[in-house]
Amino acid sequence: MPEQFFTKGHALIVGVGADLPGTVNDAEGLANILKDEGRCAYLPKQVHLLTDEKANRDSVLTALDELAQSTDDESAVIIYYSGHGYQQGNTGIICNDNILAGVGPL
Repeated sequence: MPEQFFTKGHALIVGVGADLPGTVNDAEGLANILKDEGRCAYLPKQVHLLTDEKANRDSVLTALDELAQSTDDESAVIIYYSGHGYQQGNTGIICNDNILAGVGPL
């Protein structure tokens, strides 16, 4: 493995909002910057990108569980969400699509 990689770096990048394509572009852009050897040099296998239909509740929760299992006290972790919604109290993020579908907060 080349020495230039940041092996302690891990990321979960989520981009949602088919009606807001900029949110997916932002998520993809950040993932690319993190994996770029000339910038952040995260190992590509440690940068998880979920967009569009892959950015659903089950996939996000699974990815968070996997992130928790693959990191330790010395890991640097980024969790990034690009989308729309609002916070309701301390219950989490509520996206407009969740309200319409009756899903509730993430």
